[in-house]
Amino acid sequence: MPSPLLRKENKIRILRYILKNGKTTRNQLASNLNLAHSTLSYIIDELLDEGFLVFEEIRKRRGRPYQILKVNPEKFTAIGVKVGREEVRGVLFDASMNPLKEHRVQILSGMRNNDGYTRALRETIEQLHSENLLGVGICSSGIVKEGKVIVSHVMNVKDWDPRKVLKDLERILVMNDSDALCREISQRVNADFLLVSYGIGIGASLWKDKRIHHLEMGHMLASSEGKCYCGQTGCLEYHSSEYAVLKSCLGKEIDFEDFITSEEEKYRQTIEELREKARKDFDSVKVHYEKAFKTFSVVLGNVIMGSGVSRVFFAGEGVVNEEMIKILEEMVRARFNRDFVGEVQFQVANANWMLGAARAVVDKYLPYIVK
Repeated sequence: MPSPLLRKENKIRILRYILKNGKTTRNQLASNLNLAHSTLSYIIDELLDEGFLVFEEIRKRRGRPYQILKVNPEKFTAIGVKVGREEVRGVLFDASMNPLKEHRVQILSGMRNNDGYTRALRETIEQLHSENLLGVGICSSGIVKEGKVIVSHVMNVKDWDPRKVLKDLERILVMNDSDALCREISQRVNADFLLVSYGIGIGASLWKDKRIHHLEMGHMLASSEGKCYCGQTGCLEYHSSEYAVLKSCLGKEIDFEDFITSEEEKYRQTIEELREKARKDFDSVKVHYEKAFKTFSVVLGNVIMGSGVSRVFFAGEGVVNEEMIKILEEMVRARFNRDFVGEVQFQVANANWMLGAARAVVDKYLPYIVK
């Protein structure tokens, strides 16, 4: 019989494997986790008795039936929250990572500050809280370090600590939103990749050597001109975000800081109209994206060349048509030598931030409830 410590470690390994894959058989667990069948049988029986696992019996036309093992969806819940410029959106998930309930708080311009996001986050958690809550995963735009949003210019937030906002909860994990989405994609992609979030802002995270590396891509310097709202000159967001596309569509200059500060009152409707045109009739606005994406493709190609990734995923409120991704891919391939960037593949990400944040908090705090 394994020691209590080793037994607990193996329990956690089994649960994490099943959480990642959804369901499995005993043979698959033994093979992929390199566990002896006798050890595996003992541990699975404990997990079944403790309510972590359930199984269903699959009957075949011939031969003995076999069991499919799954995480018991009723064992615990987890909340994933996306904190962004336009809204705070939370989802309550069961232990199998199926969504149970959702709550959104629209963020108006007067709420873009520490106090406004505090109120929105508290309301979201109050609406989603459950008795068997394992923890809360929160992902936010901006620079996130040690559980605190150090700064998010697009949210007008500085030194904001969600853990203090939710001080009645013990298990809280705070991370950058691109990192959360990057983590979720890594659950099903067995290769290094780059995740790019595109919209009013531009964010990115790199999955390399089975680790997340956050990149402040939007504030990488791409030119010697263009005053960014962050204080730098020449940021990629100034030249390539939806701000740049909108300027091209309107045919006039817009102060970037005013755009960020007053986007909702002055520009939100126009931004939504731009997205709708791009969604339904991309050719009608294609030229404006092409103009903005010339600079984008250079920065993107440099990151690809430096990181050596073979795949790039795109997400965000501004990604409304796959034709946008094709433009960037074509520009990168035309500008960069294949010897440097290889046959890199571009595609839209099929994932969501809330699930990524919820998975992250479950992964971190699962050991706290396993005996």
